[in-house]
Amino acid sequence: MLSGKKTDAPAQSASHEHYLRALWEVISRDGYARLTDVARELGISHPTLSVGIKALERDGLVVHDARRHLALTPRGERHAREVHHRFRVLRAFLGDVLGVAPEQAAREACLIEHDISADTTERLVNLLKLIREDVMVGDLLHERLAHFHRSCSPSEACSTCGLSCLEPAPTP
Repeated sequence: MLSGKKTDAPAQSASHEHYLRALWEVISRDGYARLTDVARELGISHPTLSVGIKALERDGLVVHDARRHLALTPRGERHAREVHHRFRVLRAFLGDVLGVAPEQAAREACLIEHDISADTTERLVNLLKLIREDVMVGDLLHERLAHFHRSCSPSEACSTCGLSCLEPAPTP
């Protein structure tokens, strides 16, 4: 089962995880991946990607096939699929549950995907499945969230308030 970081691959930087996910996505979409295809997918230069790919080759995650296309090793594919899975779960949570605009949800999911644990990813999957499968729960959550306004107003003090507004009310 895919979830958070469980792979046996060496720990990768956020950039390297982006490269793996982009490589997997290009291969999944096009059936093959050239360095230029992946660089275009990421919006980075060919030389920048080339340096990153060398590190992934050294770690045994990426190889070149007979046609000199980029290919993922089984470990590389597993790692790429895990990153992709975390990204999709986060993008769905941000967009479907919190109502974040699609471009912003994708951008922010891309930032968070590198640090989220397997346990948290699975909890988010459970929440997403609950909201999608239990129509009453999903409708109630969306309705309540759409019309909810917290009692305190956002201000400069919010970043230093200690979030006392999130503490449970004392019981009498």
